[in-house]
Amino acid sequence: MEHPLNIRPARMFMDGQEWVPAEWAQSLADALREKQRSKQSHNHQFAAIHDLWANLPACHAGAPYAANADAFRKHGLCATGHCDVESFVYDDSETARAEAPKLARLARGQKRDGDAWKEYALVVVRGPVVVVTRPHSQSFKAMGKELFHQSKADVLAWGEQLLGVK
Repeated sequence: MEHPLNIRPARMFMDGQEWVPAEWAQSLADALREKQRSKQSHNHQFAAIHDLWANLPACHAGAPYAANADAFRKHGLCATGHCDVESFVYDDSETARAEAPKLARLARGQKRDGDAWKEYALVVVRGPVVVVTRPHSQSFKAMGKELFHQSKADVLAWGEQLLGVK
């Protein structure tokens, strides 16, 4: 039995009528978010992305999105604005110009704690400016129904336009 003075305070959340444990409120929110879109719609996007990627012409072979279907999807998310963009600006000295490519190499390999989806990054260096673009996650937990369907439509339209399908 635990000593009464060693008890940790509970994190609580007001659900509109009463106080409930924060873990319960979060699990309920996650369950509701997951129900907002169907697994079928989620799977349809990944199948369509794979088909688009598999039909890329040979002239796209060296592009960052041509590596695999997941890179194609993540690049499409960045190209259509479903991403986070960070800019780093150095002063215009020779030393700063030498540091910018180093930052770019670091940013390409950077992962944020627990965010495996952030492995993909588009990094552009223009003189003393480094721009790092990372796609948003399309996981059930990260995106609700409306945002997912918008990002899905945008990425598929981007891929179709890239291939000249539509």
